[in-house]
Order: sequence, then C-alpha cells, then structure tokens
Amino acid sequence: MADVFISYARTEQGIAARVAKSLQGLGYQVWWDAELPAHRSYTDVIEKNLEDSRAVLVLWSRTAAQSQWVRAEADFARNAGKLVQAQVDGSMPPLPFNQIQCADLKGWRGSTSHHGWAKISNSVEALVKGQEATCPKQIKGGIWQGLSPNRWWASLALLLLVAVAGAILYLWTGVSDHKPVLAVLPFRTLDSHDEGLVAGIWEDTRQAIGRNPQLVVLGPNTVQQLAEKGDEAAKKAADYVLEASVRTVGDRVRVSADLVRTRDGRELWSQNFDRRLDDVFVLQSEIASEIEGRIRGRLATKGGMKPEHIATSGEAYALYSDARTKVRKRNSASATEAEAQLRQVLELDPNFAPAWALLANVSSMILPSQKHWDRSDHSEAYARKAIDLAPNLAAGHAALAFALKLKGPVASAEIKRAVELDPSDYESITWLGNMYNDAGDKKAALEAYGQAAAIEPYFWPAILNMYASLKALGDQKGIERLLEQERRVGADFLAVSIEADDAYNRGDIARAVNIGLAYWHTGKQEGREAIGVTLWTAMLQLGLNDAAAKSGPAPDFAPALWRNDPKGLDLMESHHIDARTLFTLDPLTENAGRVYLLSGRGPKFAELYRSLKISPEQFADLSDEEDADHFMFCAPLVAVALQQSGHIAEANALLSFAEAKAKERGASKPVDAVHLARIYAAEGRKDKAVPLLAAAVRRGWLPLPPVIQVDLYDDPPLSSLKGDPRFEEARKQILQTIARERALVDESLLRNLH
Repeated sequence: MADVFISYARTEQGIAARVAKSLQGLGYQVWWDAELPAHRSYTDVIEKNLEDSRAVLVLWSRTAAQSQWVRAEADFARNAGKLVQAQVDGSMPPLPFNQIQCADLKGWRGSTSHHGWAKISNSVEALVKGQEATCPKQIKGGIWQGLSPNRWWASLALLLLVAVAGAILYLWTGVSDHKPVLAVLPFRTLDSHDEGLVAGIWEDTRQAIGRNPQLVVLGPNTVQQLAEKGDEAAKKAADYVLEASVRTVGDRVRVSADLVRTRDGRELWSQNFDRRLDDVFVLQSEIASEIEGRIRGRLATKGGMKPEHIATSGEAYALYSDARTKVRKRNSASATEAEAQLRQVLELDPNFAPAWALLANVSSMILPSQKHWDRSDHSEAYARKAIDLAPNLAAGHAALAFALKLKGPVASAEIKRAVELDPSDYESITWLGNMYNDAGDKKAALEAYGQAAAIEPYFWPAILNMYASLKALGDQKGIERLLEQERRVGADFLAVSIEADDAYNRGDIARAVNIGLAYWHTGKQEGREAIGVTLWTAMLQLGLNDAAAKSGPAPDFAPALWRNDPKGLDLMESHHIDARTLFTLDPLTENAGRVYLLSGRGPKFAELYRSLKISPEQFADLSDEEDADHFMFCAPLVAVALQQSGHIAEANALLSFAEAKAKERGASKPVDAVHLARIYAAEGRKDKAVPLLAAAVRRGWLPLPPVIQVDLYDDPPLSSLKGDPRFEEARKQILQTIARERALVDESLLRNLH
C-alpha cells in the first residue's frame, strides 16, 4: 500500500517525477501512474491506490485544472480528508479547491529547504502518521494571486476592492469558519454619459473580488435588489457593503469609495481620488495602486506587524525572503545582492511594505565604494514609505530608527515602538541596545543584547555588542558564559571572533591575527565579516597590508594609500569622489589626507576642503556623522594642509575649535591625549604635545592604521616633533612593539590566506 498518491496532468510529468523522488527520499512509498502495470486496468489500479493511500498530493496547473481525472481524484481526496495540494505554475486551483491550503511549488527544482516543499512534507508527514487532515484548513492571510483585468477600465477599482476584501478579513470578528459576506453595490455615476463605463468597472471588480476564497461576494442580481431596497436589506444580507461613485468632469476624474460594516453602520474606510484623464491606463493603475497600498498593510492579519502578515505574490515574497536572509548575514557583499533583489520585489509589488523597510536597512549597509561613491541616503524615505503603507509593521519603525542613526527622540520612539509591536524581533532589540549604549546606559544595553542573543544566538551584531558591553563592565565571567553559550549552539565563528578581539584588547595582536587566520584556513565562509572586524585592524597594525586587503572590504586604491604611494591618490581621483564624501568618510579622509601631505600635494587637499565653504563647527558635524573621533583625527591634517597653502587664519580657526573640543573630552583615555597632542603639534606647541604623546604611548597606546600609520614619522601633524628625544623614544617603543608582535604571526597561515 502506498503512503502517497500523486495526481497530476501529463504536461507536469517532469515535476511529478521530482516530487515522487523527493518523497521516496523521505522514506515514503509513493504511487503515481508511472508505476501502472501493463496488464492491469488503468481505472482499477488508480482507484485502488487512491483509496489505499494515506495522502493524496495533487499538483495543480492550468492543464490539471481542466482535467476531469485530476479534479475527480482531488475531490475524492478532499472528501476522504487526505488532500494535500500544490500549484506548480502560479495558477490557482479551481473551485472548490481554491478554498483549501495550497503550497507554492512554482520554480521548485528539488530543494528540501524550499518553503513550498516544507509545507508539503509537513502535511504528508501528518497524514501518514494519522495526526491530522489538511483539507479542512482554509487559507489564512496567504499570498494573493495576481489579478489582471481584461478591459482597461477594470484596473481603476480592481486593487481597491482587493484591498477592501483584505479589510473585511481583518476586521471580521465572527467565528473562524464564517466567511464574511460582501455586497459590492452598483457603482454610482453622477453623469448619465458615464453609465456604461461605470457599470463595466463595477461588474469586473465585483467578479475579481469574488475570486478570493475567504470571501463571499454577492451576485449582481442580489446586490441590484439590495440597492433598491435600502440599508436594512443590505444589513440583513451582508456583513459589509462597498459603495463607490465615479465622476468625470472635462479632463478630470474623481473616484470616491466607502466600506461600511452593516451591523453598526460604522464606516471603516473611505477616500477620494482626483486625477487627470491624460492617460486612462496610467491613471487607473495609479489610483488603484495607491488605494490598495495604503489599505493592505493596515488591514492585514494582526495589523501587519510582521512581514509574513502582509500579502504579496509568491514570486515577490520568495525574493524578499531570500534578500532578508542575505541582509541578516550583515555581509557587505551579500548586501548588494539583497538590494538588487529588493528592487526586483518592488517592481513586482510597489506596495509591499516589508521590502521598503528592508531596503532602508540594506541601503546603510552597502559601502560607498560598492555604489560608485554615491553617498545619497534614501534610507529614511524608504522607511517612511514602509510605515505609510503599513503603520503597524515593526520592521518599518525599526528601519526608520536605524536610518536616523538611533539618535534623537524620534529614533528612540520608533525603535521602542518596533520592539513593542514585535518583541521577538532580535534585530530591533539589538538596535535598542545600541541606543542605550550610545546614551551611556551600559546595563540596559547589556540586557537588550542578552535578550536578542537568547532569541538568535547566531546574530553576530547582538553577540559582539553583548561581548563589548560585558567587557566595558569588566564582567569576565559574563564573557566566559557568553563564549560557552556560543560554542554550545555551534556558533564557532562568534566564539572565534570574541577570542580574537579579547586577545587584541589585551595587547596580544599576533594572537588575534593567528586566531582569525586559523579560522580563514578552515575555508568556512560563515562569520568572516564578524571575525574580520578584528582581523583586518590587527593585520594593518602589523603592516600586513596585502593580507588585510584579502581579508576585508577595501576600495581598489586603499592598499596604495596604506603604503603612502601617491598612485593611490590618482586611482582615488579617477573615481570622482566629491569633496563632501571625501571629508565625511572614515578612514578615507585620514588615509588620503596623509598621502596628499606626504607627497607634496597638501595645497590640493586644502582646496578640496575649502570648496565645501564650511566653518570648523560645520566640519565637525559633517565628519562626526561617521564616528565621534573622525573630526579629531582629521582636523590637524586639514590644518596642516591649510598652513602649507597659506591659509593661516583658517588653519588657526580650525585648530582652535578642535583644541576646545578635545579639552571638553579630557585626556582620561590614551587616544584623547593623542588627539590633543596632534593639535598642539600642528599649532607648533611642542612643549605641550610631546609629554601628552609620550604618556599615551607609556599607557599602551598604539597607532591604528590607516587612520594614523604605525611609524609616527608618517603622520604629518607630528612632523614638527621629529628630533625631540622624548618623541623619538615614543616612536621607537611603538615600532619595537609592532616588530615583536609581527614576528609571532604564523607565516604558514599568511601564505595560505585566500
């Protein structure tokens, strides 16, 4: 006796064979008509296997829907409570099978991780084990199939009414097995000349809504009678009434629509649309799209809090889901692929709010070098578009907070709203932790990171931020517990990342490099972005520039700049990077500025800065968009360039402002002392600069390339200190430390880096 009977049309024999093979691979006995013995009656064998099987899998296609054999087999299985169905070409099953769950196998090539296949395998397993029958289940908030009118005027109200259908499904408060009844009353026209047009729109859109299996749409004769008898008649016959009027005046058209709940007369939705009649096709599509878009997310299941609550086509959702997986890797390479996919999604469905929210996030993840140094940021607009389409979508609010850099009251309110809407969204919780951390509330940040890590132990931003918080709080036992947790769940790359960073922060740079290189040597791709955060920094510090270029994201001109080679400037300038971008990006400003000065091209660097026509205060605001230390590192470089080009007053003003800013920060941290020392050195105040710099080096400070090169001779603001014994001693101490660590790096791992 077979476990599974497969019913299909002959044109789908190829996919039927793949399905049979996959089910057999799961251990099931499968019967399909390729198993038909030559000596037995076709009908007898089919009927016996149909009756004996525990599950009947029907593969619907346009051809299958027209086959009396497939429909008969599906009907038998439905009545027997053992029907499992899938569509293979995007077409909906015929009535009454379109009222039953149907997996989407369009484009399936045999992958066991395919969403549609997972639904099938789960249903088959349940039926074979005798746990449940799938056929009574109704489609709940599933993916809408595309509906296309066959006349131009149908598009005007088509999507409007589909949205209304969604509204009714969401607002219906009766028992689950009751289908809401909708009366689409004849559309009214205020001009007798438009009667034919409006009647056509009404009829086609009423029929389009009627294709929704979760909704009962009353027929045209019934609603004609209801319209004549008035409100009381409609109240008795339908749960909801849709009314609309269309009026044309010259080259203008106005559409007014209202959705009313009959039991209490409450108006649930209404809107007017006024447009020009220049292009009827464009006009109607535009109006329908706007109406549908602003209703779908609002009236989706559970208010559309999560992406899966908001309907779209199967193709669009599959692309979106794949893009979301790429984005969650937090990998700059996969981010560009995700962005391209999301733009495809929005071409297919411009009103799919989750795609706008995810596009907002991914836009900020793509490196400037990956988008031709275009720093235009549309992430806030994308996020607001998502919220406009679906006000309760948690991802939209989180995206807006992220677009606002998690700074300010609006960002605070948005990220808290996101977590309130979806307490299981580990990304939003992580960003909430980042906001707390930036505000100085380390304990609240740690709690948020811990919550996110508990939900998703593989989400490396949450884990590494949690580690950073534990480190800031001096909680070594907490770090050990975190490491144990990550190893326990198999997140080796995160354990490696923490170990590498821990070694680096203890001053064991070579060990940090070796830990990272050893992971690279395994060939594993997962987590390289996380480990690379430390590995890339450590290798640059040890002068392993070629290895750093292989292990981390860097523009084509970066390695030359790391070597102070002016050819790097030529290559950089060939990208036509505008001045604002040059002075905003960290470490581009420091890296290029240093080479401009060392190669005698300081005046050009100065003119690029002056072309911005900004004050020191504005420069600080601009550069601090990237990092709070960025301005402190850049200001002395720019000042030296201004001095070399004869703009002494501007240089002095910039240094004066930077000095005041540095003093506000104090010198409790070695790096803050270095900031002030570099400013003093650029001002020619050697007596103040040298003691600060020497003290910072004694406290363990090391230059962090490419912001400041390891050899202090290569830092233009410090050039005035050359020859001072205390400066020379500090430089020597740094170089000796780097040489000692460099000698401990495993050369075999370096040679095998790829």
